[in-house]
Amino acid sequence: MSLINRTLIEATDRTNRTDVTQTLVSVHEHAALAGGSLLLLAERLGCDAEVRQLVAEGQARIAGYQASAGLGGRA
Repeated sequence: MSLINRTLIEATDRTNRTDVTQTLVSVHEHAALAGGSLLLLAERLGCDAEVRQLVAEGQARIAGYQASAGLGGRA
């Protein structure tokens, strides 16, 4: 999946907003598919609680970053 995304990104015309947008949508879809597969695997291995905790921690970090974006170092 990573190699497909890399090839897709390298082939993207960075001066064309439509091309960039389509690339971002494709990469997002690939990430969602991979994430879903990993959660299914974690459930089957019996470690889904740990994986869900790690996901929640990652989402909290992202939310914190987004909340502080635009503060210009005043956080």
